[in-house]
Amino acid sequence: MPVAVSSAPSVRSALFPPPSVPLHFADGDRYSWQGVGAWIRTGEGWEPTPDDGSGFLTDAEVRRSLRAAVMHWDVRQRFVPAEPGGILPGRVILALPPVREAAQYVLDHKGGGLVALRELVAGYDEDCAYDIPGVSSGTVMTDVVTTIVADHSRPWVTYDESTGRVYARYERPVDLTGSWGVVECLHVFVLSESPSGV
Repeated sequence: MPVAVSSAPSVRSALFPPPSVPLHFADGDRYSWQGVGAWIRTGEGWEPTPDDGSGFLTDAEVRRSLRAAVMHWDVRQRFVPAEPGGILPGRVILALPPVREAAQYVLDHKGGGLVALRELVAGYDEDCAYDIPGVSSGTVMTDVVTTIVADHSRPWVTYDESTGRVYARYERPVDLTGSWGVVECLHVFVLSESPSGV
């Protein structure tokens, strides 16, 4: 992998390595390596952002780097799935298909975009974050999605088989300094390689 210094702004240091290696990549996914650079997936390659001349990476190179980061607890590397637009990708589902393990990403309402669930929790309580697995079983994912549909307003759940992602969007009331408003929440479950493949 080419090594170059990125002029992109640095982000808060992670406490955890990437939670897993995604089963599939999608255009718009982001891969960054602290002190080296950041790449966005476009088509079949990963383009440096900003383009600093370091060159494109392949899916195989990113997959290999993420496997190493997971196995060696390397917190310098991050994978962030692409945020969906207004319409969630995939098909609307009423019941999840048989699923495997998945890493859960959630929308950080403080402007952080999608972040791994345990990283978001670590921002509030580092000790609790260590109790959150990087990858959840298919059963846990099904339970979370079922709870979202049952307990929240305007739930919308889709499954995009081509990218191996389950999206769940819903609204939640919040107290905005004395007056109530609504915030839109998003969970993205990224199907993961089996632990033996990592």
